[in-house]
Parts: sequence; C-alpha cells; structure tokens
Amino acid sequence: MSLAATARSSRIAWYVGYTVLCLGFGIWGGYDYWVRIPHEDAEYVEFSRIKSEKDALETQSQNPSTPLSVVQIAAYERAKMEFRRYASGAPEPVPVYDRPLQLWVYVVGCGVLGTPYFIWQLLQLRRRRIDLADNGDLTVDGATLASADITGIDMSKWMSKSIAKVVGTNERSLVLDDYLLKDAHFIVGRLAHQFHPDQWKEDATKVKAEPEADERPIGAGGDGDAA
Repeated sequence: MSLAATARSSRIAWYVGYTVLCLGFGIWGGYDYWVRIPHEDAEYVEFSRIKSEKDALETQSQNPSTPLSVVQIAAYERAKMEFRRYASGAPEPVPVYDRPLQLWVYVVGCGVLGTPYFIWQLLQLRRRRIDLADNGDLTVDGATLASADITGIDMSKWMSKSIAKVVGTNERSLVLDDYLLKDAHFIVGRLAHQFHPDQWKEDATKVKAEPEADERPIGAGGDGDAA
C-alpha cells in the first residue's frame, strides 16, 4: 500500500501567523518612523520655541530697566496663550534610540526581511511531500530513491527531532521530517521496521526489549516457584 505525507496544518498556520505578525510590526514601525516620530519632533520643537519666547519676555518684563515694548507685550500675550495648549502636559523629546529601533528592528527586520522570509517558508512548506510507492520507491520533494537503491535508514535523530534519513547507493540520502509533514512517521516506521525489525515497529515506535528470564516476576513464565 502506498503512503503519502504532506504539510501539517499546524505548521502552515504557524507560518501564516508569523507572516501576519511580521507584516503588522513592519507597518507599525513604518507609521512610527515616518508619521509619529516626525510629529512628536515637530511638537517638541514648537513647544521649546514658545517656552523660550515666553520665558525670555517674562524675564525682561520683570526687570524695570527693560520694559516691554507694545510689540513685545503683544508677543508675550500670544506666547502665554499658545503655552496654555500644553497645560495637560508638555511634549517630551523623542528618545535617541526610538528612530533607529523603528527603522532597523520593525521596518527592516520584520517588514522588509521577516515578511518575505516567512512567505517563502510557507510556499516551500506547502510544496513539500513524501511518497512511498507500492513498489517501495521513495520520493521526497521531487527527488526519488528506487526501492533497490535504498540501503538503510538512519534513526539517530528520530526520537529527539522526529527526523530520519533514508540512505541510498552512491551516497544519496533523503530526509524525512515528521515535525513538518503529517503522517511521515508511517513511512519512517515502514522503512525502519523493514531494515531494523528488532528495534522499530511499523508505527515508528521502538520495540520494547523483553526482560531477562531472571528479571521476570514470579508467575510470568520461566522457573518460578510452583504454588
């Protein structure tokens, strides 16, 4: 019976989520870099100008030797009126790290680099496929090992990373990844059982070692004491 393994829905969902997240961070960083930060900079510059003008005219008005002219009085009243806009709180200068953070981490890192990277990973994952034909030929992502050319399977990373490597002639090999591909363990199990029947079952789980005769509990067979 032929077997097939295709991309896991959960892994596809993860890549879609990462793509949306990176795109969102990129847009957010772009808005901050080109809209919010310039606006806050302009607000702080305007606030500083008004405050400096008001403080300078106020200081001059308190000195009897330098009375304000009519034009200066009008400017002082205008500055005080404009300063009332900040009664609820004065604008703060934009931190020096904010602009490069938004540009390099969010715009470039997430938007320019992260978004295309995860889109590419998603497209690659959706194209991945493993097929084990009825005649034993193995095809992984378009590369095929004929049944007669398969010489073994490396299970050293199976229990830790869900990855097995099918070894063929002429130093060819194909990697089977059950973490990314659904039902790959059935293909791994069939091959592992074929080459190592004393170690692996057809569902890719290990064969449990039988206990030694002297380790078996009484009544489980062997030379236990009779009742």
